[in-house]
Amino acid sequence: MLFIIILCAVIALFFYCVSPALRRHPNSQLCKNLFVAHRGLHSLKDGIPENSITAIKRAADMGYGVEIDIHITLDGKIVVFHDDTLMRACGVNKRIKNLTYNELCEFKLFGTQEKIPTLDEVLKAVNGRTMLVIEFKCSDAGFKRLCTAADKLLRQYNGKYIVQSFNPLPMFWYRHNRPDICRGQLSTDFFRQPKNNALKAAAGLLILNMISRPDFISYDMRYVKAFPRKICSFLGAIRAGWTFTELSQVERVKKNFDIYIFEGFLPEIKGANNS
Repeated sequence: MLFIIILCAVIALFFYCVSPALRRHPNSQLCKNLFVAHRGLHSLKDGIPENSITAIKRAADMGYGVEIDIHITLDGKIVVFHDDTLMRACGVNKRIKNLTYNELCEFKLFGTQEKIPTLDEVLKAVNGRTMLVIEFKCSDAGFKRLCTAADKLLRQYNGKYIVQSFNPLPMFWYRHNRPDICRGQLSTDFFRQPKNNALKAAAGLLILNMISRPDFISYDMRYVKAFPRKICSFLGAIRAGWTFTELSQVERVKKNFDIYIFEGFLPEIKGANNS
């Protein structure tokens, strides 16, 4: 009898922890069957690097949503860039957070003439034409600084956007400071990843939802059958999947997602200019 009571308590606690926001966000209908270009419509063979103004404009021009990543520089500028360091994109082993914006302007993306754009430049380029999915990249210590600076810019933006992060702390900030903005918890099955730890394991189980109480779950599409993701879906969370690299992947799991974050192909969608 004691075992059954303990088991029920553990199950109840697990459901409490992984539960998304109980409300249905007013913008949830805008996220139905939404195809989002991962870091813009980039193609290095065409000289268009990821998270560049050209890639972002290209996606918006073709009617797709746009997913971008943001960091904050040493001098407080919000820039659009994926990695913590410049090594992969610029061949320099320096961290974004340790450089000023003027120092970042010295580097070009993947050997092209494209520079690292600011969030302000991206917002002006998109100009409300499509949905923006903004991923917050920050350490636990720097999340308030990033959220505050980004929100200052986004309050002046008239277009639609949603926010997400692997780190639950930026979403915690949005939960308490901007509950009107649709927020999402990014995750994957970290148990299947080569570098794992207790924090990542908790994130993979979506236990940290108790911090962020997200409106949507943005989960690695390869693990569509992950139990925590299914629970959140059952409890009414908007379901985003990343990163689809071919149409057959979308067709195979389409009923399991509302938002499809893609790269490497052009999905046929209503209103998209695929010419």
